[in-house]
Amino acid sequence: MEISRQTSGDLIVLRLAGRLDANWCNHVESALSSAVREGEHRLHLDMNAVSYISSAGIRVLLACYKQLRAINGLFGVIRPSEAVRSVLELSGLQMLITSEIAASGSADDVGKKLSSPSAAYELFALGAGGMKIEAVGDAALLARGGGATPGTRRFDASTVALGVGALGGNFAENAARCGELLSVAGVAAFQPADGSSRPDFMLSEGALVPEGQLVLGLLAQGTFSSLLRFEANDEDRRIGITELMQTALESSGANAAVVVAVTETAGLVGATLRQSPTPDAQGERFGFPQIRDWLSFTSERSFRDTTSLIVGVVAKPGSAVDALLRPLACGTALLGHLHAAVFPYRPLRKGRIDLQPAVAGLFDGQSLQNVLHLISDPRGFNGAGESELYRGAVWIAPITS
Repeated sequence: MEISRQTSGDLIVLRLAGRLDANWCNHVESALSSAVREGEHRLHLDMNAVSYISSAGIRVLLACYKQLRAINGLFGVIRPSEAVRSVLELSGLQMLITSEIAASGSADDVGKKLSSPSAAYELFALGAGGMKIEAVGDAALLARGGGATPGTRRFDASTVALGVGALGGNFAENAARCGELLSVAGVAAFQPADGSSRPDFMLSEGALVPEGQLVLGLLAQGTFSSLLRFEANDEDRRIGITELMQTALESSGANAAVVVAVTETAGLVGATLRQSPTPDAQGERFGFPQIRDWLSFTSERSFRDTTSLIVGVVAKPGSAVDALLRPLACGTALLGHLHAAVFPYRPLRKGRIDLQPAVAGLFDGQSLQNVLHLISDPRGFNGAGESELYRGAVWIAPITS
């Protein structure tokens, strides 16, 4: 089979010639997936020169159709050969067949255009918004352990939280499990530090609201005021997390902001706790070699080509929560505290989108892979650098008090 690619306005047209059978369906699937990962959400498949299609080929077409339809994209078969048309119609899949006239779609809601050295942005106003924030726990907890017994908190839809904690109503049971935690839009997730390999999560459903303990971290309440869409430019193809957070903070017009991002991710640099920091411990935890017993680091950018939910706070120096913030990278004064939940890759719908369904959709099934604290590794050639992203959406709330 031959596969060629052509751009027609805002459409990508893949022209196939040959047999779309089990031997070639993976190649066609790869070509379609590559286009979607590049941010192309309007695809046509020209099958005029396809002499045969099997059930394996049909499944590839149907999977792409469902994926793009879910994010308000477009997928269709144009100019099907008689063999292809007959199989699709007999299978009840006539909706896959479209005409070239139907290619143009309605214009999406357009935001204010911005740009930076590595990316293009669209800024959407969401109305008056802002958040009140509090620091929870003693910032020295990680180094020395102990501390007061935390109470149980409800992580409802208006709450944004990140730090060290666990889910569940009983702290006596959770004390040895506390690890990286985040919560937003009524969803909470954490990485247990008791040796469990799988992160855990809870979603709000009906009257059920996630509950747990936040032993150290940041807790914010309020609403978001703006949505920032971003896409790395064609030359760099990815944007560093520091540049994205700097742009988000500047667009908020505040000295500090709560940020939540859903991103198509090039790679993450981060750390996770190997042990819960709540029990008392003797000696220095983060000296060498003890640190190896307490923290696990990514030695290079990990979780390449995934989708991430990033929750955090970014600020200029001098905020009330500086004790729980760190420089995002060498050479910048920008401070931050960012956690990321990692999922298998799925494309994100373009334009203005709502936070709650975007977040909840990530947790469908048992697909959560990890929750980690994002860091920067500035060791030049030997360092992992910082987390990098392809495209995505950032919801921003200026911190009001």
